[in-house]
Amino acid sequence: MPLTRDQKEARVDELAKQLDGRKVVILSDFTGMDVETATEIRSRFREAAVEYRVVKNTLAKRAAERVGLGGLVENMSGPNALVISDDDPVAPARILAEFEKKKSTPKITRGWIEASIMTAAEIRRLAGLPTREVLLAQIAAGFQAPVSGFARLLNELLRKLVSTLDEVGKQKGAESGA
Repeated sequence: MPLTRDQKEARVDELAKQLDGRKVVILSDFTGMDVETATEIRSRFREAAVEYRVVKNTLAKRAAERVGLGGLVENMSGPNALVISDDDPVAPARILAEFEKKKSTPKITRGWIEASIMTAAEIRRLAGLPTREVLLAQIAAGFQAPVSGFARLLNELLRKLVSTLDEVGKQKGAESGA
């Protein structure tokens, strides 16, 4: 049964509220996706605290234009879903890219990440980045390396000083005893 005008307006309002102020919105084409894959991808998105929403193109276009994301949905055609997140932009991109490689669906079309439109290729590159936790660990290790190197250098200098003083003491003792 087709939606009435009031129902359509209510859905546009609801979708606009969901899109407004979000950091990550990725558009994906789910042509040819089977039920098993859809269930699996929804489960993975739920685990990552990411929304996966199948939308009618006309309603998505109106909602996106209302919140300033018109560039994301221009030229939108075919069956589409929106992947929406407030947190880490890498997690939804990684899940989509993984399914795209493994099952060839859904296909990443384009995305809006922190106020800029990104192509599918840019989103795939983003998916290849390490997680936030790994990046923070790498940064911490980078800060720690010079400090630990400096500590080893000081320790080595102190060891050499002690051994030099010990040798000098031995020589003085040998000279005074001779």
